[in-house]
Amino acid sequence: MVPVDAARQVLESGKYRSILLSGGSDVRGRLPLTEHLAFITWVHEQGIRINAHVGLQSDEYIRVLSPLFDKVSLDYVWDIATIHEVYHLQRSGADYLHAASGWTDVFRVANGLEELASPKQRVNLHLTVGLKGGVVVGEYAAIDSLVAFQPASLIFLVLIPTEGTVYADVPVVPIDAVESVFAYARLKLPSTDLVLGCMHPKVGGYGEQLAHLAGKYQFRGVVGEEFRTQDAERVEECCVFYR
Repeated sequence: MVPVDAARQVLESGKYRSILLSGGSDVRGRLPLTEHLAFITWVHEQGIRINAHVGLQSDEYIRVLSPLFDKVSLDYVWDIATIHEVYHLQRSGADYLHAASGWTDVFRVANGLEELASPKQRVNLHLTVGLKGGVVVGEYAAIDSLVAFQPASLIFLVLIPTEGTVYADVPVVPIDAVESVFAYARLKLPSTDLVLGCMHPKVGGYGEQLAHLAGKYQFRGVVGEEFRTQDAERVEECCVFYR
């Protein structure tokens, strides 16, 4: 990942058609995007597509930032114990649903981008299987909470046990547990584009197994893995640019 103060020089090479804005959040779960408005505006003016990990922005900041972003990515968590333990935030699942609705409403007012059929296609929710220490805890409830909202897409990630973190030594999420979540999402959200994102374990053929499941449950896209299913594609850019 390239720091903001060095990113402009990298982008001036003309080699990139899209970027992902990401980083750490504050104690409210908000990424400090408004502190970098000059850089974000410059990227937007170059015609480079922007996908932003936005966190839990206020309604006011959503209105300020929305004209600059082609897509927004939002971690979606429903289990309150997971929110407290993993993100150390005093927030709730309802806050994440409110954020998703807020971005969708603002994009709808702006009429969205011409090539997109729906403002919801600009709001890409990310659900990490096994987020709480490699154990499936609130994933089913999170999917249930989205039935009324009917997201255009749902990006699946799988926890990677990472050295230097409290979850360094947890086991990889069992593939059958992941499959159960995928199957439940397809059942409950039959019209939603399911996508396998880039964050998942790459050891011992795990990624290939996930790609197989993506095909089995009619995922619309897979990042960085070979797979085949009707109307699907291998994604070379950020997962939200699967179409």
